[in-house]
Amino acid sequence: MQIYNNFMLKRNLLLSLLSAVLLSLPWYTPFSGLILLVAWLPLLLLEEDFSRHSVRGCWKYYTLTFLVWNIITTYWIYKATLFGAVAAIIGNSAQMVLIFALFRWVKKKTTVPIGYAFLVALWLAWEHFYFDAEISWPWLVLGNGFAKDIQLVQWFEYTGVLGGSLWVWLVNLSLFAYLKHLNLRIQNSKFKISHYSLFIVHCSLFILIFLPIIASLIRFNTYEEKTAPCDVVVVQPNIDPYNDKFGGLPANEQLNIFLSLAAAKVDSTTDYVIGPETTLNGINEQSIMFRNDIQRLIDFIAQYPNMIMVVGATTSYIYYTNTRPTATAHKIDGGYYDTYNSALHIAVDTTIQIYHKSKLVIGAEKTPYPKFFRFLENFYIDLGGNVGTYGTDSVRKVFKAPGRPFRVGTAICYEGIYGRFYTEYVKNGANLMFIISNDGWWGNTAGYHQLLHQSSLRAIESRRSIARSANTGISALINQRGEIEQRTGWWEPAALKGSINANEHITFYVRNGDMIGCIAVFVLLLLCLYILSQIWRFKRRERDSNPRNLSVQQFSRLPV
Repeated sequence: MQIYNNFMLKRNLLLSLLSAVLLSLPWYTPFSGLILLVAWLPLLLLEEDFSRHSVRGCWKYYTLTFLVWNIITTYWIYKATLFGAVAAIIGNSAQMVLIFALFRWVKKKTTVPIGYAFLVALWLAWEHFYFDAEISWPWLVLGNGFAKDIQLVQWFEYTGVLGGSLWVWLVNLSLFAYLKHLNLRIQNSKFKISHYSLFIVHCSLFILIFLPIIASLIRFNTYEEKTAPCDVVVVQPNIDPYNDKFGGLPANEQLNIFLSLAAAKVDSTTDYVIGPETTLNGINEQSIMFRNDIQRLIDFIAQYPNMIMVVGATTSYIYYTNTRPTATAHKIDGGYYDTYNSALHIAVDTTIQIYHKSKLVIGAEKTPYPKFFRFLENFYIDLGGNVGTYGTDSVRKVFKAPGRPFRVGTAICYEGIYGRFYTEYVKNGANLMFIISNDGWWGNTAGYHQLLHQSSLRAIESRRSIARSANTGISALINQRGEIEQRTGWWEPAALKGSINANEHITFYVRNGDMIGCIAVFVLLLLCLYILSQIWRFKRRERDSNPRNLSVQQFSRLPV
């Protein structure tokens, strides 16, 4: 018996860890997201075995799966903050464990099909709400695992990444049901199924797995971008964010590096020069035109009258008032001020346009529910620049210069992983997209690779070309099919010169949003109503069948 128990323990651990590893691999460059189509099978087989034998304490294995998955894929956060890494990994894992625990409870209280339907609906609804939650970390949304498989997920222009999540669950559950069927045939020789039924099953599996792939390959090879070229120069200054960016290297020297890299690439045909997040720092928006660094940029642009510059900056705005004007404002003598992680649109003879980053990093740029938790700013992670809760813009501003055909949305770093949020730039008129970032906080790990590839998914969803400028990390030019046409290396000063096409077409996903997430929420509500009705009916039957709960008349009619 002891030998058998040891064997089962090792088997359970193996299945738990196998799912964790399979779920993690697609987030690494050499591996395909197709691995996700079988990644849940070990955990589902383990859960089925636990349910059949009424095993207790199985939550430990589910916790192990989700914890290891989160650690393998997002461990690199510790390079910036150990506390943040622990909080993100444990918090995200706990939510996943809760979903699986609710699934097991529902399956036990109702039926197996209802249980699995509840699991899929709950997971998709969770991912849907996670994009908009006050505290969110949607890095491991299942659909993101296909970020390197752009030829296979061109249909994200209709579904967004939640379409990928749904595909993962449907294929895993279908294969799981098929494996259970094969096991039943092996264990029971009398179990028979017609050749026609087998043919239907095999065809259904083939269609479910390969039809999306075939459709995507056709779309990938037939998609044509409209010729509306915009000539851009993307600059990657490569200034060390820890040692040089915020104090180690004088701001004037940082600007010299940026301008020298740009000057080597720009010419009379250049439409835009794009600089990374926090190219400039400490700018008061109310006196922005009096800044020496701003004047240097304007003088540089003036050499090429058709050129516009979009760069990142930390900015501030002062309110001369005795009452707090915003929930994020900080007190100073004589008033309050807000700080922002901003993008600046600078052109000759026109007002500088400013967009303030709105999806902020928890613990570095944002306090969740600032009215109640402002004291947490004492424990903030110093990622350079201003530390504390930043102000935000309520709308996704689109930059446009008079007489130019280009309307540019500029997502700042973290904003590039929020698909539905990203589409708001396009809804507001953007026909081109820039992403400015500073990815050096995580060192030479998988983090900046993952962030780069997620930009490809945004290009597919919106069919907007992207010019991506990263201070360190990887800068790139990405076309509307999500292909990375040019890219820099890691940790090197560089500049890219190329052409990207503007696009006016609005995709189904941009126009309608996360329809799959909305449907999942609706299905989940229906399932919850059904589950509650079943529980109520069960308790009523149980109560009525108990003689102690019967009236005298009912009791007298019971058979002797």
